[in-house]
Amino acid sequence: MKIDITNPCAENWDNMKDSKDGKFCEVCSKCVIDFTEKTDQEIEDIISQNHDKRICGRIAAKSFSKVAASVILVTNLTFVQAQINSHDKSFSQSVQEASKISGRLIHEKTQKAIIDAEVILIKKEQLIKTTTNENGYFSIVVPNDQLNDKNLLYFNFDKLNAEISKKQLSENESNGGYGNRSVIFSGDKKFENEKILIGGSYTTIGAVVIVNDPPPDYYYIDGVYVSKEKFEEIRKNNPDYQYFYFEGKDAEAIDNNSFIDSLHLLYSK
Repeated sequence: MKIDITNPCAENWDNMKDSKDGKFCEVCSKCVIDFTEKTDQEIEDIISQNHDKRICGRIAAKSFSKVAASVILVTNLTFVQAQINSHDKSFSQSVQEASKISGRLIHEKTQKAIIDAEVILIKKEQLIKTTTNENGYFSIVVPNDQLNDKNLLYFNFDKLNAEISKKQLSENESNGGYGNRSVIFSGDKKFENEKILIGGSYTTIGAVVIVNDPPPDYYYIDGVYVSKEKFEEIRKNNPDYQYFYFEGKDAEAIDNNSFIDSLHLLYSK
């Protein structure tokens, strides 16, 4: 997926005719949506509703710099045209290309879709999250400059397992839950529409390998290296922080370092 705004619209907004949602550009015969007075959520909703269409929009550079990250990561954005003041054009050069990571989680034995599972692209400095929909599908759009040679996609079933356990207790059943899994994929290859089977310990999808959870040695909080003692102190005092640990190939993919054996990660948000 390509997001290209390196050549913002040169037409003058004031010369365009008024329309319901903004203006009408006679040069390209398109409606141009005025995003300048809309909230981040309203912008995301409009782009989501038009995920398979090209969108022209007027948006202030200040707003765009704040909204772009969430728009790029959350929606199926295909194209945005932004009118930007000449002194803000440098920003348009920074958001150029992005890749879509998508697939479907299927239970290996029942072949049923797994819904409401948390899907996380784990970066050392941040987490990029989404959840599977009612048909088990997920999609994350990530700027290419945030992808490494190796990347780790993590499937977290903790919340889903808690819901399953709660339901089974009320119905006096016990069928177990899902074990968390991780997938390592190459940044230079497409990872789209992958069918991912959950249930076995190891599964191969082309060049992608799913492995079980692991243990650690290096300690990072929001991407900042800290001592083991400092890490454990902060983790103890902040039980709401999200914690992960990885070893072997998973740790190497996250740290982009082939000489690392294990990794502790803590995220404040």
